[in-house]
Amino acid sequence: MNQFVRDTKLNLGILYNITSRPWGGVNSFFRNFQRYAQTDKRVIISAKLSEADIILTVGHYSGPGIMMRKWQLKNVSRGFSLNNFLGKFSGKGKKKLTFRLDGLRRIYAPEAGRLDEPLIKNLPLADSVIFQSKYSRNSFIKENITYPKHQDIIINGANFENFFPNKEIELDSNKINLVSNSWSNNHKKGFKTIARFSKIDRVKVSHIGNWPNDISPEKVRLLGTMNEERIGHVLRGANFLLFPSENEACSNVVIEALASGLPVLYHNSGGTPELCQNNNFGLPLPENIQDLNINRRFLDEAVDSHATMRAQILGRISSFNFRICYEKYIEHFQTLV
Repeated sequence: MNQFVRDTKLNLGILYNITSRPWGGVNSFFRNFQRYAQTDKRVIISAKLSEADIILTVGHYSGPGIMMRKWQLKNVSRGFSLNNFLGKFSGKGKKKLTFRLDGLRRIYAPEAGRLDEPLIKNLPLADSVIFQSKYSRNSFIKENITYPKHQDIIINGANFENFFPNKEIELDSNKINLVSNSWSNNHKKGFKTIARFSKIDRVKVSHIGNWPNDISPEKVRLLGTMNEERIGHVLRGANFLLFPSENEACSNVVIEALASGLPVLYHNSGGTPELCQNNNFGLPLPENIQDLNINRRFLDEAVDSHATMRAQILGRISSFNFRICYEKYIEHFQTLV
């Protein structure tokens, strides 16, 4: 990288209106990113997108639940206001657009697969993309979705102010404390599996977030939605994260659990094995999850492996820090200057 690029401040715009309320992993990412960027002397976060040179966006949402159309994104790239009617008649402007890409809903939430279409339509406007995992990138390749050649894979990170391990906690094999966490109540999150584990006598299961009305929680202790500080507190009191969610690209829930020192019991799909280094930081759940006896034997294996997995997590704890994620984003942006 030449001296000019190193010495030039990055003029960034963040095209996502964050909320302070719990609202899933995308909102958490942008909240953490903005917090780091505001104290970074290499970066100027433009109050107005019209003043930014590079704009970070998810590509099809401008905030929690607020869909963004292609003509609106054209407006942003030209320095116009989001809803300027000119975007319906103009082409893309000179501002660089970087899309942060998650997985495809058609894979991890098929009932909401139609929500992929705005992203796919907007993707040709991107100058670069950042995938959250190898699985995330491969899912776009398998679906024959074209994306820019300028791309990187950057794993998510956790806010270490709220997510850190309790090094004093001990595992009692007769009272195993599992915690699950999901903002979404999409059935692919594995709620039936979570409920099934709660029926095992020596297991206590607590769930953070939302729970669907049409699935019985059995003996699961429902904690409701929480802020990050409270979630971190609950994680530090647990022994394992129970994560039966299918086809997740790069779950913040998993990253936050690992940052809190928890081995992960996970559905063997999506990018989760990638995050868990296969059996290093967790164990894949058995395929015949409906059989309680199989689940009991699986928990015996998890208990036997707990100390080893936890030691490996603690040995790599710094890799889960959002600071690492943030620095890689800055490196990516510097290549666009």
